[in-house]
Amino acid sequence: MIKIVALSLFISLAYSSNSLPENAQQKKLLEIEISNIQKTKGQVIIDIYSTKATWLKKPDVRKIISTEKDLDVISIDVPFGTYAISIFQDINKNGELERNFIGIPKEPIGFGNNYKPFGYPKFESASIQFSSSTQVQNIKLFKVF
Repeated sequence: MIKIVALSLFISLAYSSNSLPENAQQKKLLEIEISNIQKTKGQVIIDIYSTKATWLKKPDVRKIISTEKDLDVISIDVPFGTYAISIFQDINKNGELERNFIGIPKEPIGFGNNYKPFGYPKFESASIQFSSSTQVQNIKLFKVF
């Protein structure tokens, strides 16, 4: 009898120690509304970053959407947290942001908080706090030149 109780207690403790808080277990839909898209030209690439170390190098999530589709609101599954958002319209569909000879983007870009950088974009300035499934991030694409 003691062995059965001990085994039951062990199983329940093992199960509860492996369970994560509900908000860490379940992904939520981060919704992004993108405006100022040049319709029927290329594709839109949305990159989501969770750390400054990977900012504009290796996104945690990348979503590619054709501009031929209806792009009213894009939904991306991520847990609640802080994320920097970078978006660009890849007009020539090569998967990379085209830049001129001094590194200035030639294709339309946009960032979280509608941040418009003077110089290299900062993670903190493009970061949003995603804490509610009802939040919609409105990001307007712009051309630097």
